[in-house]
Amino acid sequence: MVKKSTILIQTVLSFILGVAVSFSLAWALVFDLLKDKVDWSAKVSWPFFYLVWALISLGWLIHVWKRSRERLIFVQLSERLIQIADQEKQNNQSKGHLHQLPTYGNQARQLTALIDQVVSQFNRSREEQLMVEQSKDEMMTNISHDLRTPLTAIIGYLGLVVNTTSPMTEQDRAKYLETAYHKSNQMKTLVEDLFEFAKLQSTSISLNITDFSLGDLFDQVLANYVMEAENRQLRFATNLDPRLIVMAGDSDKLARALINLVENALKYGQGASFIKLTGQMKEQDQVEIRVINDGPAIPSSSAKHIFERFYRVEESRNSKTGGTGLGLAIVKGIVDQHHGQVRVESDDDLTAFVLTLPLKQVKEEQENEQ
Repeated sequence: MVKKSTILIQTVLSFILGVAVSFSLAWALVFDLLKDKVDWSAKVSWPFFYLVWALISLGWLIHVWKRSRERLIFVQLSERLIQIADQEKQNNQSKGHLHQLPTYGNQARQLTALIDQVVSQFNRSREEQLMVEQSKDEMMTNISHDLRTPLTAIIGYLGLVVNTTSPMTEQDRAKYLETAYHKSNQMKTLVEDLFEFAKLQSTSISLNITDFSLGDLFDQVLANYVMEAENRQLRFATNLDPRLIVMAGDSDKLARALINLVENALKYGQGASFIKLTGQMKEQDQVEIRVINDGPAIPSSSAKHIFERFYRVEESRNSKTGGTGLGLAIVKGIVDQHHGQVRVESDDDLTAFVLTLPLKQVKEEQENEQ
């Protein structure tokens, strides 16, 4: 690879040569013009010849300067790419990876491969950045819609109640106040979900890790919906394998995750006859938790987006047919904080949300000490 010093030396020598030739021609012209008897060549040929040569020299010097600048940029880029390649190689070796960047006998081919790798990495980063920006825009649009809709209804119904110019029966007044109350609860739920989601996105929020019985957690969650289950003729069931599973985690946050999944089944599992919570020990000290119902299947096109914030299977964002669109995103955030995974399995018979969590958790204070 050509060094910077070599390029600089070649550039300086080219400039010196060009300037020397130009000065030589200029000196010959001036000497001819200063003679007592000016030759015919000094009147016609020399000025014209010098002008042409001066333009050629100027163009040549500009070409040399541009080419030298491009070569310097190329050398700097090459050095930077080699540094990136060395860092990548060190990272792979430190992680125990045997993969190495391909080496070629030809340096140009090797440099081309490195450039392609950097460009691909840049394009991936750019695409991820664009997706994040698009997600933020969609989030702000959804927040505005979900807050404005109930707020507009509240203002409208309360305006009817306080408007004394038109007569209103007590029955109508009570109906309007009840509607405004329900809309206020919708706003309260949305604000609480937004607050919970924001906390999960913050790295400063720590988990309160304790040991708890998974069976007790199931009973605690389902106890909130006993009356609703009776009214809807739904059957609740639990199953544990083994019968006693004691695991570590933030029981309050995990209860919130299970509550969100049960409420999701109640909202969207129309026609379901049961909701079942199961827990099973898996290999490598993993616990698999399933929230199962026999309601309608989730479309495959929606399954891959269902844990995204503000995503809802029905796109109308009607408060009568769905929630805030944050419930499942909160579930994923809680599971991620516990170093677990969450997925959905759905067919015509059953729909199951599957949580895979470590049996034990590393407490925050232990992580900080390390």
